[in-house]
Amino acid sequence: MGRQRTQRTRPAAAAPLRQTELETLRQNQRALTGALSQREEFYRAVLDSLAEGVLITNADSRIIYSNAGVTALSGYSREELVGRVSYEVLSPRANWPKMRHRLRERLTGRTEFYEHELVCQDGSIRWIAVRASPYRNAQGEIVGTVGALSCINQLKSLEQQNAYLQDEIRAEGQFGDIVGSSPSLVKVLEQIKLVAPTEASVLILGESGSGKELVARAIHDHGARRGQPLVRVNCASIPKELFESEFFGHVRGAFTGAIRDRVGRFELAHGGTLFLDEVGEIPLDLQSKLLRVLQEGQFEKVGEDRTRAVNVRILAATNRELLSDVRAGRFRQDLYYRLSVFPIEMPPLRERPEDIVPLAVHFMNRSARQLGLALPRLGEEGRRALEDYDWPGNVRELQNVIERAVIMARGGELRFRLGEPVPSPAGGKLIPSPGPLAAAPTRLADLKRSERALIEEALRQTRGKVYGPDGAAAKLGAKPTTLLSKIQRLGIPRWPVAA
Repeated sequence: MGRQRTQRTRPAAAAPLRQTELETLRQNQRALTGALSQREEFYRAVLDSLAEGVLITNADSRIIYSNAGVTALSGYSREELVGRVSYEVLSPRANWPKMRHRLRERLTGRTEFYEHELVCQDGSIRWIAVRASPYRNAQGEIVGTVGALSCINQLKSLEQQNAYLQDEIRAEGQFGDIVGSSPSLVKVLEQIKLVAPTEASVLILGESGSGKELVARAIHDHGARRGQPLVRVNCASIPKELFESEFFGHVRGAFTGAIRDRVGRFELAHGGTLFLDEVGEIPLDLQSKLLRVLQEGQFEKVGEDRTRAVNVRILAATNRELLSDVRAGRFRQDLYYRLSVFPIEMPPLRERPEDIVPLAVHFMNRSARQLGLALPRLGEEGRRALEDYDWPGNVRELQNVIERAVIMARGGELRFRLGEPVPSPAGGKLIPSPGPLAAAPTRLADLKRSERALIEEALRQTRGKVYGPDGAAAKLGAKPTTLLSKIQRLGIPRWPVAA
């Protein structure tokens, strides 16, 4: 028999080796999976730490990823957004066609930067800046968009406030341009200090040009809302049919010419102060709506059913006798009392003559600086001329007179020709400047005598009665408080009061 061949086999240790290799492979796979998971968590943490919102959508604009920044901007959680069409949940319906057009542009490879209204979860609107870029798959095909979102709500609000002549300049000094030390002005400043830290509504009374807006600015700047906007509304300049839109805003299509949404003054002033200048000019049929927003803090835009909440402090000013308008039925009594929680009367310049020269120096320095001219001098003759003038245009007239004189002085001494005709801006014709010297009396002494005689005659005719439609103030076309101050300043004796 031949020698039996021994069959050669792999050593017994070979089988455990395959098992070891398999286990090693599994460990490597687990390690790789863990590394990928850690990497995903790392990138997610990085994206969530960005100040910007990051929104990733597919070719149909459905959201496949959003970071914590998007949640902070919109109020929507990641779970509430993923799977939804981005513009349908985050854009006003009126903007959907525009967003679909932008999506088509993106799928052609275009990157775009634009400003956008973001609809938040609570229904509020927030302005954001968006940088939208297409992204590609491994084959180089554009399959969606990456959007970087940042909030510009505050900047947009400031732009809108500037469109409405929001408070643009913070004047120098404790009370801005309120300059002087007369007793009547000191009283006003004490009232400002008293009421500014509160939330009380203030009604500022005074003649045109006396500085009512400066009082409003000082109250705002010394109150708790000083870091928020001060929005001014000149009620005398708004056409009657546009009052409601100006105050509360409107939506597109609310009326003919409303081609886009408009933010109203109340909404602009939210969190801050709304200054209603010449409040007596508000139409009677709108006063009830104004009263509602003052009492309840709620309003609706023109053409919109949604009720909005607003938080503003109200400051109002007028040169009219509002109580007379109340008695005549031209102004609501409840609105008057709502506005005049704390009344402040700004005295006219002629009732505080000791403030004229300090104000003139203040305006002289400022005008020279702003106009880039050499600083002129205010001599004794100029001081007397300013103090002897009656200033029917009040502080506003003084400011204009000083500015004109600074230009004419060329660094020399200020000269004034008060009451004489000045060139008209249109056509170069001469028009009389306001003031008593534009009329018959040719000397200041004659003017004062004429003024005194006029007041005395009015008092004689009314038997000393100042107030009322048949009083001396009504005959002279002056406010009773102004006439009483003038009687005291001129030293006119007391007259018997009519029965």
